[in-house]
Amino acid sequence: MSVPRTLLALLVLATLAAAASAQVPAGVEHRDPAAPCFVWPAADYDQDGVFDRLDRCPDTPKGCVVDAFGCSVDSDGDGVCDGLDQCPNTPAGEKVNKVGCSASQLAAAQETPAAPPAPPAAQETPVPATPPPPPSAPQSAVEKQLLETGSIVLQNVHFETNKATLLPESESLLDEAGAALEKFADLKVEVQGHTDSRGTVRHNLALSQERANAVRDYLLAHFHLNPDNYVAKGYGESQLLVLPEQSEADYQQNRRVVLKVLNPEALPQGVKVEEQK
Repeated sequence: MSVPRTLLALLVLATLAAAASAQVPAGVEHRDPAAPCFVWPAADYDQDGVFDRLDRCPDTPKGCVVDAFGCSVDSDGDGVCDGLDQCPNTPAGEKVNKVGCSASQLAAAQETPAAPPAPPAAQETPVPATPPPPPSAPQSAVEKQLLETGSIVLQNVHFETNKATLLPESESLLDEAGAALEKFADLKVEVQGHTDSRGTVRHNLALSQERANAVRDYLLAHFHLNPDNYVAKGYGESQLLVLPEQSEADYQQNRRVVLKVLNPEALPQGVKVEEQK
């Protein structure tokens, strides 16, 4: 080899060695350290994230989703790549616009009602103080007795002598009792019949039962009461209030009808009743 050729060869080798030893500038955007012989700088012409040495589709539109070989992905096969496709589930065979939406999809989007507005933020509402109960209206003496004792004792319910036929003068008192009972629909009441001691025990027991039945029938016929909640029972002369009986007043006091509440807990508690005047 001649001297000039030797010098030229040495110059070429020195130039290549200098290029191989050069460092990559810190500001380089793309670098492909996996490229053979460390080719620098690495090129990505279509900027799809796949270097040109591997990119089989070098002109991918910007924004498309690509596979490992730089080719765009089109999941629904409508010709618009994923990433640009605004209607990614287009039915097969339908024509689409440039953003991948078919006419049926656009129509469906217009028919979809707008989402309702968000409810206003909950505001804490102050709980008003419980108002005091209104004063009770004046009540009848019978209702006052019912609320205070759980029973109504009817001394002036009169029947035909030795019979269970109610006399007309008894109706006003029974009406007052029925009106009081009607206010408390859940009451269970025993209509009790009582006699004085005149007559035989057997006769008095039967007579008191008949009279209790007559009072029960009257109340159920004239007022809105539950028949299942009202029972009649005759006690005859077994519960005399006055003993011994020495006057007509004593006999009259023992002859009585009592409306006894069997479930007093159903009555309102602590109610102050003002009697009618």
